Amino acid sequence: MDYALKATGISKSYGAPDSRVEVLRNLNFHAASNEIVSFVGPSGCGKSTLFNIITGLLQPDSGQILVGDEETTGTTSEKIGYVLQKDLLFPWRTVIENVILGLELRGVNRREAREKAHDLLVRYRMQGYENVLPSQLSGGMRQRVALMRTMITDPEIILMDESYKALDYPLKIALEGELLETIKREKKTAIFITHDIEEAVTLSDRVYVMKARPGEIVDEIRIDLETDSPLIPERRISPQYNKYYELIWRKIGLPSVSV
Repeated sequence: MDYALKATGISKSYGAPDSRVEVLRNLNFHAASNEIVSFVGPSGCGKSTLFNIITGLLQPDSGQILVGDEETTGTTSEKIGYVLQKDLLFPWRTVIENVILGLELRGVNRREAREKAHDLLVRYRMQGYENVLPSQLSGGMRQRVALMRTMITDPEIILMDESYKALDYPLKIALEGELLETIKREKKTAIFITHDIEEAVTLSDRVYVMKARPGEIVDEIRIDLETDSPLIPERRISPQYNKYYELIWRKIGLPSVSV
């Protein structure tokens, strides 16, 4: 199989040698090209630590991360772009200046960078907001800018860390649909780190279910909602949706629930 990302034997602990706290234990997982994968688990299962290990911001105690055929354990990779829960836009830079930031840091000509940004602004329905400051945007528009800032560098893998958690529900649904359409259209790989079972089932091709500390993968569930629609409401009325939701809920260790 053509893996965009593969991890083997990832473990991580914190603390002094005589009082170590085991956070992650022997995680093995992968994400194929043009696949959406989610990690779901309760608080304390090590999702944030896992995010930092995948991005290369944190070195695991053991294990290996491969991006394509390149080992990236403990190092950052230009093939990975990520969108955080907070958009972290620079308040003194306009929308277009925030979008082109990554290209500027890579030394891309400013004129070329702005041309690429204009194409994205049209695609994300943000044309006309080029010279607006972040403080003048809604929360959803700010998240679009953050996603464009990631997408403009053309990463092969997009890592999402609770990126829509702070948004109101209708806006979250709209942006999830936009993201799903974008990932499939541009043939990217996306990895979601989330506690939201609804989000995981609706968007993912596969879900890794984690248990609380030490974080371990307790199951890998392949999702098939029997629809190719990018519209979130249509995906959630699939006859298969409730089945997967209940299955993941049980795997996390929560009592049975009807949805």
